[in-house]
Amino acid sequence: MKARLFSALLLVVLVCSVAGAASVPSVTMLSTKSCPACAEMSKVLTQINSQYKGKISTAHVYLEDNPDIAKKYNVRYVPTLIFRDASGKTVAQEVGYRSVSEVIKVFQKAGVKI
Repeated sequence: MKARLFSALLLVVLVCSVAGAASVPSVTMLSTKSCPACAEMSKVLTQINSQYKGKISTAHVYLEDNPDIAKKYNVRYVPTLIFRDASGKTVAQEVGYRSVSEVIKVFQKAGVKI
């Protein structure tokens, strides 16, 4: 019961933080703690935070701690990336490692201005 309540609370915080992140597009990585590609993707999120500060926000969610989120997004493989526009609307969901330039291309393809 406590785990479900915590997962629900975390989801609310995640959605609020992404939607309220100064109205900028965002990318959220859903991953596991043991995934090598996820570890590499974390480095990309760090680069995005540095290169696109104030233009793109990022978040990272570990699915071991938040299994309800895995169900919500029908996660089959990790990393799963959730792309949202500045209003918080999901514009793309992709699986696998993406470089910084590939992340930017996903936003551009979805018509999101960076």
